[in-house]
Amino acid sequence: MSLNIPVPTDFSFMETISSHGWRRLTPFHWDEDRQTLERVEHLSTGEVVRLQIRADDRQVFVDVDGGAEAEILSLVRRMLQLDLPIDHFHAYCLTRPELAHIPAAVQGRMLRGSSLFEDAVKVIATSNTTWTQTIAMTDRLAEHFGSPLPSAPERRAFPTPEQIAAVPFDEFAALARMGYRNAYVHKIATDIAAGVLDIEAWQDEPQTADALRKRLLSLPGVGPYGAACLMLYLGKPAHVNVDSWARTLLGKELGRPVTDKEVYAYFEQYGEWRGLVYNFYPWKKEDSA
Repeated sequence: MSLNIPVPTDFSFMETISSHGWRRLTPFHWDEDRQTLERVEHLSTGEVVRLQIRADDRQVFVDVDGGAEAEILSLVRRMLQLDLPIDHFHAYCLTRPELAHIPAAVQGRMLRGSSLFEDAVKVIATSNTTWTQTIAMTDRLAEHFGSPLPSAPERRAFPTPEQIAAVPFDEFAALARMGYRNAYVHKIATDIAAGVLDIEAWQDEPQTADALRKRLLSLPGVGPYGAACLMLYLGKPAHVNVDSWARTLLGKELGRPVTDKEVYAYFEQYGEWRGLVYNFYPWKKEDSA
């Protein structure tokens, strides 16, 4: 099945999928030669399919070996933030000379997983660790708990909460090898599977940014950094996802070591957009000498 999805004029496929590191995490796979984003997806029907996503200036093209059209369209729209209005953000950037490159490059959307659960787990996997270890953790989650693609069993989908919850904690921890994060991921999955937590509903419920942040902070393993990341992916970029990398970038910008508090203070001037501004800020380049 081949699907075409019209895109807004302020959408850039390459800028969206390059907005952060998600395209390098399983079950995404970027095919540079074909300029195609591939992904194995476990659908609500239980079917496991491969999505092949590419785009031109006017539409996104999706080739998929099965599945229901409506669900595929919904998943792709979520992953590419196609329904996120960013015109007000671009208008704001045009009032700040240092941000004019953002609308010029059509930046502002962030690649996401197909569910808030996936994004939350991946954010937890980025906390207090290296990027290499994050990649390894997500690889193991798919390898040991995700459903295989029938035509290529070595390729697997990201596990559902039910698939993780079905595994006793000790077994999960031994296979996932996520350190202290094992308990957080397993708890979120088991709560969702048991019906006592419905984080997917949080995406569509009308609520203030502060209310959403409070909910995200209630998730095991999600602190201020993780909540800021998830709010950014949910279209509420009022907080900066400060971590060691943020301190490194601003330290280079200012020519001295900085604290978390200084990073927050530096971006305070950008108000409700500060999370997005941080992610697309024109940081100083390394000296070539």
